[in-house]
Amino acid sequence: MATKVNCLPFTIPTLPRLGLADLEKRFGRLARLMYDTSVPLATLEKEVYPHLAPGIEFVNPWRRVRGVETYRVDLSGARGCARFDLDISQMSVRLCEPRHAGRALVDGTLYLRPLPRCAIPLRMVLTYDFDMIEGGESFQIARHEEMWRLGDILRSAPLIGRAHDVFRSCSGYVFTGAVLLSRALLGHPSRAEAARAAR
Repeated sequence: MATKVNCLPFTIPTLPRLGLADLEKRFGRLARLMYDTSVPLATLEKEVYPHLAPGIEFVNPWRRVRGVETYRVDLSGARGCARFDLDISQMSVRLCEPRHAGRALVDGTLYLRPLPRCAIPLRMVLTYDFDMIEGGESFQIARHEEMWRLGDILRSAPLIGRAHDVFRSCSGYVFTGAVLLSRALLGHPSRAEAARAAR
């Protein structure tokens, strides 16, 4: 009796991997959980902490810390300070070529709420460098960076804000005047002369 041979090409079953859309949804949720002080600690422990690498590094304009224990203390400790929450304007996720690591970029506004009906907006850009784990089914964050401008904080301050806006407007004119003066002193050609020379 002849045996039946399976002639289909040999294939290795692969686990479904997280796509870019899935990663964007997950990082959007993670960022909102991390930057909303009304989120309970139990939710952070369940949904955020499993995605933190042991050697995670956190960087912002004022400080740099390393290690998951310190990161977790900072994250949970923020719940006892000023109230704030995050509104995400846009975000994107990119994977490196072998798809074993990537970066998520979150552009949004952090609303500091020192008083019940007072919200101070702070433009913030967040980056999350991450490594894919479990065959592409999950990820761990290796580096988290906050980028924001001190000028935005000054603009939001009740007394300093207006003075900061006036200073920025004046410094803009001073800078433009300095550029025009340097061009005149160095004898740079005007636009008309540059156009004639290009012909």
